[in-house]
Parts: sequence; structure tokens; C-alpha cells
Amino acid sequence: MEKFARRCDATGKGINEGYVVGDGELCFGNEEDLLYHLRELNWEDSNGVKSKDLEVDQLLEYFYNENYYYYTEWDMYDIDDEWYDAEGNEYNN
Repeated sequence: MEKFARRCDATGKGINEGYVVGDGELCFGNEEDLLYHLRELNWEDSNGVKSKDLEVDQLLEYFYNENYYYYTEWDMYDIDDEWYDAEGNEYNN
């Protein structure tokens, strides 16, 4: 059985690469789910520009530059005591 280091907060599936929000509060396995999350923030800057009105590239760039999220890959060395299968079921070593 393939082991996964994290579980996607959008799909519930096991992932070994993806987007991490903050210090690991949320993990997303694909950009589409990250974008959905960013649009749901209902963010507005001091000039009145809203996150829902930004183009995809602008939205991703803004929140990346604000250190809101980052992309990473995990490998088997990142798995401590718990891990997930492809369906997102949790296991403990």
C-alpha cells in the first residue's frame, strides 16, 4: 500500500505534494482547490480590490508573496507516527 504524508483538506485523499496554508493549517493536493479556498476568503485590499475579482495568476501571486501559502513535496522521511492511504484513511506506526 502506498503511504501518503498528508491528507488533502478539500478531497480527503492522501497526498505527498501540494499547497500548504500557513503553518500547515490546511493542505491542498491541487491548485484548483487552493484557488477555491483563496476566493472564499472574501479578501479586499486597501484599494478596494477583492480576491474574487483577481485573475488566477494575480490571486496566486498575491497570496504567495504574502506568505499565505507555499508548495511542497513530502517524502517517506516526513512521515512520523501517522500516515494516510490514497483514500485518506489514517494509520499509525
